[in-house]
Amino acid sequence: MRKIRGEMTTVSSFREITLGECVDRLLEIKRPLVLMHVRPDGDTVGCCAALIEVYRQLGVAAKYACSDKIPDRLAFLLEGCEMADESEYRLLTPVSVDVPSPMQLGKIIDKLPKIELMIDHHEVSVPFADIYTVRGMSSGGEVMLGLVKELCERGLISLTPRLASSLYAAICSDTGQFAYSCATSTTYRAAAELIDAGADFVSINHRLFMQKSEKLLRAEGVILGRLLTSADGRLSYSYISKRERDSLGLMMEHFETSIDLVRAVKGAEISFIVKETDEGEFKGSLRSVEVDVTPLAVEFSGGGHTHAAGCTVAADSCEQAAEILRLAIEKRYFGS
Repeated sequence: MRKIRGEMTTVSSFREITLGECVDRLLEIKRPLVLMHVRPDGDTVGCCAALIEVYRQLGVAAKYACSDKIPDRLAFLLEGCEMADESEYRLLTPVSVDVPSPMQLGKIIDKLPKIELMIDHHEVSVPFADIYTVRGMSSGGEVMLGLVKELCERGLISLTPRLASSLYAAICSDTGQFAYSCATSTTYRAAAELIDAGADFVSINHRLFMQKSEKLLRAEGVILGRLLTSADGRLSYSYISKRERDSLGLMMEHFETSIDLVRAVKGAEISFIVKETDEGEFKGSLRSVEVDVTPLAVEFSGGGHTHAAGCTVAADSCEQAAEILRLAIEKRYFGS
């Protein structure tokens, strides 16, 4: 499936491949372009950095691309990596990491040549290339670790501290510092293996979870100032419009961590934030303690994980989008 708009080939034209096949295909690529999903998080950025480092060890110069700006707090992961110019896209071979659907590639999709591979972990995905996936695994980083270990076993690369740090950041980010239910005992063992290999876990934990810019803290204050609850406190939510962001000099990236504050409300079983993008779309970030929010996300043209998903709400305003999502959640999960 090449495009989210216009003509698309059928899903059946792509197939799931094995670990060995994925490694073989990666080794055939001589000019890689590593693709990340829109509104990049620590998992997709860490996976990208890891794959670029893999290629560096193989003597191949890989570049990266993303429709959206890399958040300042994640930029350290891509230090020493080169972003491709759009004029180069057609000369490179794209491989996506942690991208579950063509929509998640954003505006660059129409500028790309045929995408060679998807490397993913999401339980629900819409393939747009042959895909290597371990569905339901904690993170793209944990899937990437399996690929790295296969390459190490073949004697082609080694698990260096730099590579281990990128993978650790990816896993740590998508598991909420190993606090989410997607983190299994296998995930903890993977983290231990990466720490043993020299991952700079203290610095990574600090930069991902404890160090925040002034603007990010201001964004969190705005979201908390508008904190709302319903369903007897079982639902907590907030929202922010583009006009409000602009008036405060804040960008979408500054609200990346705000959902963690909204979901911290005692008694809240489901939480969400609605953010209006620069393009005027209303993006919802959903979190839950126990229930599966994926079906709701799919209902609103989204997807993700059991307890963490995203969606797009059709509405005339950010406030209306939040109200639409509130009513849908109450109806589906709280019977009201």
